[in-house]
Amino acid sequence: MVSSADQRSTFFNKIKEFEKEHPEIEVTRREIGQETYKAAIEGWLHSKKFHSDVLFWFAGAKLDEFVSKEWVEPIDDIWKKQNWDKEFSKTFKTAVTTHDKTYGLPISYYQWGFYYRKSIFRQHNLRPPQTWKEFIQVGETLKANNIVPIALGSKDRWAAAGWFDYLNLRINGLPFHQNLMKGKVSYTDPRIKEVFRYWKELLDHQFFLEPHNKLDWRSTLPYIYRGKAGMLLMGNFLVPQLPKSIRDDIGFFRFPQIKSDLPYYEEAPIDILIIPHNARNKKTAKQFLAFMGRADIQCAMNNQMGMISPNQAAEKGKNQLIQAGYTILEEAAGITQFYDRDTPSEMSASGMDAMIQFLNQPMSTEEIEEILEKLDKVREQVFQ
Repeated sequence: MVSSADQRSTFFNKIKEFEKEHPEIEVTRREIGQETYKAAIEGWLHSKKFHSDVLFWFAGAKLDEFVSKEWVEPIDDIWKKQNWDKEFSKTFKTAVTTHDKTYGLPISYYQWGFYYRKSIFRQHNLRPPQTWKEFIQVGETLKANNIVPIALGSKDRWAAAGWFDYLNLRINGLPFHQNLMKGKVSYTDPRIKEVFRYWKELLDHQFFLEPHNKLDWRSTLPYIYRGKAGMLLMGNFLVPQLPKSIRDDIGFFRFPQIKSDLPYYEEAPIDILIIPHNARNKKTAKQFLAFMGRADIQCAMNNQMGMISPNQAAEKGKNQLIQAGYTILEEAAGITQFYDRDTPSEMSASGMDAMIQFLNQPMSTEEIEEILEKLDKVREQVFQ
């Protein structure tokens, strides 16, 4: 799955390095765009014609769904052979373990939060906000200076879902959020309505870039580095997309606190490699996973992509945004994957559709409640 030029070149270099160490093995690559890949992978996994020995994927519910359909090969043998329990924390192993077996190799993870131009903040005497009140004040100052406070590309529905996740984590906490993802909490719960009240406050202030529903996440980046928009909630995978000339001027701050009695919980999606059950060269695939799990390989790869290595023995990246990620994730009281990785696909698809509907048109409290009632009917069907 190709999401950036840096990612493409990084994987290409690592594959060549693997082939150099294993001259008897020749690796054939398939490069497929991010959204096309995500739409097609399910068909590949149960296809009798399409065979891949290793696939890129995501930890969490996205992996669990494939495992439940017996489409993924367990890798407990290679995990034990490589002694990965000493190199990967329990958090990472748990993220790729289901039904008491391990099914994926964590290769990267990254923080989510707000990105901004330091020079723009200095120019307007702004500091990264730590509370919701301060966040609103920063937005008002930017708006008063003809700068759109928040860039958003909701053409990628998941970009909007990041807002829902963080508002829910900051307002209701991690256990509540996890129960919602598992279908144990109703979307009509007053606590979910409170999430949308806070979200609506930003809409009422007209803080979001328009027309956000016509923009994907990459299309929002020029607004940030040209000073047309002030802040962007996104994952650190955006770094390779930024012009190198301004990377040192890009700052990062975590999602502001809303409820002072709650600790900081963060989004930290984990990218993984899996071996399909229909793979033809499983032994060779496990050799490749053993290679990709090494600390030196993960260090080199993630430093180039602006991400963090799950392997604890990997040297920490010196990039200031990677360092910021290490800091907030080390301080986090808990982490989530992401809305469309933590809840089943049927639920996340309907949930993100509802979020986009909410963002695209002004809504009364009653109209928001109607959306949540419809969403809860989906929850009842998915988790029956």
